[in-house]
Amino acid sequence: MPLSIASAAGKVILLTGANRGIGLATARELQKRGAKVIAGVRNPDKMPSIPDIRVMRLDTADAASCEAFAASAEKEEGRIDGLINNAAILIDQGKAALALSDRELREVMEVNLIGPIRLCRLVVPGMLKRGYGRIVNITSGLASIGDMGGGYLSYRMSKLALNGFTRVLAAELGLGSNVKVNSISPGWTRTDMGGPGATRDPADPAREIADLISIADNGPTGGFFYKGEPAVW
Repeated sequence: MPLSIASAAGKVILLTGANRGIGLATARELQKRGAKVIAGVRNPDKMPSIPDIRVMRLDTADAASCEAFAASAEKEEGRIDGLINNAAILIDQGKAALALSDRELREVMEVNLIGPIRLCRLVVPGMLKRGYGRIVNITSGLASIGDMGGGYLSYRMSKLALNGFTRVLAAELGLGSNVKVNSISPGWTRTDMGGPGATRDPADPAREIADLISIADNGPTGGFFYKGEPAVW
């Protein structure tokens, strides 16, 4: 069954990792839909110019940076309607699981897992107070238990834990809450991470992410989606 989608026009949406790949394509898609996008990037100078998109410095691995990002958005816009946790790193290509150092494991977990949790902690109370909020966590098929294989240990584990966080937070907020939390896998996409041989263009998952951040009040929470449809965790 297709998702029930509401208009994104006028919605204030925070988007992390927005300067390239899927994040950049999502920023452009949301801008076309009339959303007020606040793009969080490590280096704002590397963010392409997109009309009506506010760009702010954000390092999701740094608590103070996350706090400043969320506080500034709240102050300038008066509310935060949506949060897309897209920023992520992959540093363990070609490395066996036991070859990863503690430092490498912690670095990936800090960006891919703790950062999204930190940002949710900052924005969810305001969403609950206003009675509206949408959170979309960008995950990966590499985090599927059913398809789990060798390689990419830190990336797989960080996204697997992010999926778990999605379920836990959605359950704690409750099915009756209008603050909805979902995960989405963009699939194998032509980005710096996915490589030029990938089968999907960034614009494809961007449309699906924009739909999920705009789900109607009767939409799902605690779900995992792929190509716009519920998928198996």
